[in-house]
Amino acid sequence: MKQLQKYRIQIAPLSETGMYGCGVKLINDFTWIFSGLPSVNKTRKAHGVAVCLDKVAAKVWKDSGSEWEAVSERIVKIRLKCSCVNVTIISIYAPVNPTNNQMNDDSQKFYNDLQDVINRIPTEDMYIIMGDFNARIGGKEQRQQNLFNSVGPYTVDTTNENGGKLIDLCTINNIIVTNTFFKHKLVHQTSWMHPGSKQWHMLDYTLVNKKFRSSIEDCRMYRKAAGAIGTDHHLMRIKIKLHFKSRRKLVQKKGVYVSTNMKNVNALKQFQNDLIPTLSDATDKSISIDEKYDRFVEHMKTNAEKIFRIDKNKIRKRKEWLTDEILEIVEKKSTAFVNWQNHRGTKLETDYANKYKRLRKLAKIKIDKRQEEYWDETCEEIEASIKLNDPANAFNIIRRLTGKRKRVENMPIKDKHGKLILNATAQLGRWREFFDGELNVASSVDPQLIDQIKIKRIKKEGRRTSKCPTYNT
Repeated sequence: MKQLQKYRIQIAPLSETGMYGCGVKLINDFTWIFSGLPSVNKTRKAHGVAVCLDKVAAKVWKDSGSEWEAVSERIVKIRLKCSCVNVTIISIYAPVNPTNNQMNDDSQKFYNDLQDVINRIPTEDMYIIMGDFNARIGGKEQRQQNLFNSVGPYTVDTTNENGGKLIDLCTINNIIVTNTFFKHKLVHQTSWMHPGSKQWHMLDYTLVNKKFRSSIEDCRMYRKAAGAIGTDHHLMRIKIKLHFKSRRKLVQKKGVYVSTNMKNVNALKQFQNDLIPTLSDATDKSISIDEKYDRFVEHMKTNAEKIFRIDKNKIRKRKEWLTDEILEIVEKKSTAFVNWQNHRGTKLETDYANKYKRLRKLAKIKIDKRQEEYWDETCEEIEASIKLNDPANAFNIIRRLTGKRKRVENMPIKDKHGKLILNATAQLGRWREFFDGELNVASSVDPQLIDQIKIKRIKKEGRRTSKCPTYNT
């Protein structure tokens, strides 16, 4: 998440996530729409794809009806309604270049599924396909044949079997490979190094339908992000000119409340006293419950800003156990990784590699130690709350740690006919229909018979406090 914020990426299609099942999750400030193998079919190769949205993109997606489709463990699709054009985004993870019949069948199935998805996209939509295609394209003849068509002039490889399938897909659907239309240094074009030959290749691509080619401003790789998260693929980022319909310009930074002020007993007492007048709205029947809630939230925010104050320098949320020292070591590790990549194949490669490995080991030691300290402190806090007869605080801490407060929205549900419902409004209608049928059961009992049933009075309660009241026979 930190790397997405650092490189200001609003929409991030992810490949080989290793996540099982499909659905929507809220992780920190990012919304994940993911698709993977069913959890009952856990294998060593989980594959898995996802589309990660920041707050702005997530709001646009929800305002657009929360449309998404989990096609397979290798393909997931979402749709955004923007001011000038609707955008369909497809995240993929293609099989590796086939070397036997089974792998060839898997590759063919993937491209067939992808073609079916493209066929169902509205013709007026701009669609972007991103991910690890495990394909190599290029070569002198290929560049001359496809120049200014599907493939641009800036390729780095020779086309392999998967590359041929990718080019065929682009040619049939009038799609371009955006990576090949922007001139960059070789290190900013390639995304993966072969562990045996030590050669760098371009395996990750961004595809766009040709009529929206002018909307793409740039496409290149970033190496430093790979060192920070420990992946063998470099980060690919594209810049698009489109503006989201629901995007709002923030006049000032929101920031977060000063944590030290929130631990001050006097400040907490003042905050609680200021909230007491809002309780009078609870008994006001002329106000709807939604309006009561909005008033309470607004009053609470106003008082919190006045009493606790806001630190505008702290905007990004981070894990509770994370310290500035650890972040500094991780940053050094990322820099060491880039230096190592720059000296691949030279005499100094071993020195830079060893430096990166030392920093990686140091970061792991520091993280493990800090996490252990954090859990000890948290357990002591829970134990202290229980000893002080404050179970509410103890369970609040437990819920915060287990993440049960994080909502999982837009889980796929089916209609009466077994068809998957992907639209949020239609899902709400289906839930209403379901509960209406479950709770309002048609009764065949004569109401007059119910009136004839006599209810016995409870004359005497049990003498013990733990004993339930019984009928006095």
